[in-house]
Amino acid sequence: MRDDLLFHITTKDDWEKFNNGGKYEPESFDSQGFIHCSTGEQVEATANKIFGDKDEILLLVIDATTLYDDIKYEKGEDTDKKFPHLYSPLSTNAIIDKITIKAEDDGKFNIEFTTN
Repeated sequence: MRDDLLFHITTKDDWEKFNNGGKYEPESFDSQGFIHCSTGEQVEATANKIFGDKDEILLLVIDATTLYDDIKYEKGEDTDKKFPHLYSPLSTNAIIDKITIKAEDDGKFNIEFTTN
């Protein structure tokens, strides 16, 4: 998996609500001071843990090279794994793709990446 890509999981409704003309600031940004992101290896587990009650999610694919100064890898609340946290609003210029992912019949999200 490429280490220059990060992922932020949201919903279409939240994307539309918190996308403010060039910047994306989800509701949690005000209370926590950062935007939760995942690496490619973490994104599927994160989607199923946090968004398991949703039928569909929106995966923002982020070019991390534009955000290095504002990204910190920090331990999650209930795990020893370190997750990327973005300590600034997300510039929509850093988003290189938006992918809608529907839950499988069993209710789980299956997110696989292939490398070329």
